[in-house]
Amino acid sequence: MFGLRAISFLLALVLLTTAARHSAFSEEAQARKDWEKRWVYVPSNLYVNENLPKIESILKRAKAAGYNGVLFADYKTFTWWKLDGADRWKANAEKLRAMTKDMGMELTVAVFPFGYAGALLFHDPNLASGMPVKDAPLEAKDGTLVPVQTTVLKNGSFEEYTDNAVARMGFQDDPGKSSFIDTEVVKEGKVSLRFEDVGKVNPHGHGRVSQQITVQPWQQYRMRVWMKADKLTADEVKLLVIGGDRTLQWQYPVAPQGKSMDFISRAQNLTTDWVEESVSFNSLDNTKVQVYIGIWGGKTGKIWWDDWRIDSTPTLNLLRRDTLPLIITGADGTVYEEGKDFEKVVDKEMGTKPWAGCFDTRHEPPVIKLTADSRIKNGDKVKLSCWHTEIVLAGQMNCSMSNPKVFDLCRQEMEKTKGSLAPDGYFMSHDEIRCGGWEPEETDRFKTSGELFAFNIKECAKIAFGVGENKPVYVWSDMFDPNHNAHANFYLTNNTIEGSWEGLDKNVIIMKWGGGKLAKPGLEFFSKRGHRQMIAAYYDGDVAADYKMWTDAAKDISNIIGVMYTTWENNYSNMEKFAETWWGGAVKQP
Repeated sequence: MFGLRAISFLLALVLLTTAARHSAFSEEAQARKDWEKRWVYVPSNLYVNENLPKIESILKRAKAAGYNGVLFADYKTFTWWKLDGADRWKANAEKLRAMTKDMGMELTVAVFPFGYAGALLFHDPNLASGMPVKDAPLEAKDGTLVPVQTTVLKNGSFEEYTDNAVARMGFQDDPGKSSFIDTEVVKEGKVSLRFEDVGKVNPHGHGRVSQQITVQPWQQYRMRVWMKADKLTADEVKLLVIGGDRTLQWQYPVAPQGKSMDFISRAQNLTTDWVEESVSFNSLDNTKVQVYIGIWGGKTGKIWWDDWRIDSTPTLNLLRRDTLPLIITGADGTVYEEGKDFEKVVDKEMGTKPWAGCFDTRHEPPVIKLTADSRIKNGDKVKLSCWHTEIVLAGQMNCSMSNPKVFDLCRQEMEKTKGSLAPDGYFMSHDEIRCGGWEPEETDRFKTSGELFAFNIKECAKIAFGVGENKPVYVWSDMFDPNHNAHANFYLTNNTIEGSWEGLDKNVIIMKWGGGKLAKPGLEFFSKRGHRQMIAAYYDGDVAADYKMWTDAAKDISNIIGVMYTTWENNYSNMEKFAETWWGGAVKQP
């Protein structure tokens, strides 16, 4: 009798356990399958006919794996109607729209490239985000106003050294072990500085040289150096400037790639002849800054540096528009007149190389020429106040956040996108906005950059909902998330971006990105504010680990309506694995 009871009890326990496991499995499977929006991110260029079959191949695979939407991004949605062969782009856009309709896939198109504003600046480079130059000293020489040099980098030729240690530097990683004075491979003078097989010596792969220099506040400087590489592999190669507690410049070098010069962030067996690297930076309110050249996460191979120098360049990438004045004053306070005392100053090469909307610091800044009857005489000392723009990272540019012409262009882009692609939704590309909030029209009107960004996103959403006839509108999360980029001293943004989220319409759907410790706080933040959200997952990492991180972060958070396969490397090899992991693969259509 006891044996039968025990057997019955054990049988009941097994059945209960099995039922519980089945229930848990069913709940998990249901949660995986119930994403309303299952998107794939596809950036491309419809100006190139060959790209259309590539897009079609990706979308066919996506459809088979259960994806039901695509976020499409093309730089030329902001420019196509002004290009030669505009009809080709429009025809391909219409084919893409037909393709997604035939597949039953939602098409959302990226608009308003405020994070990477080159396409907007294609229309007018003077709409770039301005930074102030205040009282830059100039001296009249031979009918021109020449910048007075207000800084110097000592021993940038590396000609002064002891053994393998360069003199006058703040520090040099591992002299005599992975960094060496080279007397055979040089660009200028008798020596260069070579870093070799850094990863074999330095546990962090650091191969850097740095110096602290004295600068004048609120000046624009240009830092140049010659670089050469041989089979170099490193996580990052960069030129860096630090002032106080913020980064004043972080830019990757360029190297020849075919007929163009491309930015090199990660070096993979990089070999190049001598290339002159050039970056500019604004000193802001600093009197001293730390400048660096080098590699981070270095592994193998060689890199050489030579002829490192810095000079004052107040008119490089000079912005000229009514709200950004150019003022030259004398020692006695005299304000000199453009057109009367000096000729009109324009940087004709700004925003033109290698094509419209692209900026560089390699060209020479415009010379300020005195007129024949100028009140400024040779030998006179004057001061220049003006506005310039800055390039960061890999050629990234930002535009004014408040100028009415910017919103006019955004409205035009919306109309053109609506007419050519007829999308099901619009995606505002406000992400990683690394420069803004310095212009007079912005500081006079808004207490902080946060207020400025709030104004901007509110205006952009009005345009998107209005022209888009109330179709869904989305935005990247980072510039409105206090746990991510919406904080003080973000790159070259003025003061703080805190409060930017106050401009977000509650109907704007947030595309949350930024994993790890940023994931859960960000999801919670936007959930409490009443926004529906999607998760931009994957980022070319481990699908399973990424899934666990995001689902752990999203637990008990409501209003998460979808997920997107997000690749920055155009790597779609894990698209099916992503679908299987996130929603169980192909989804039967009702």
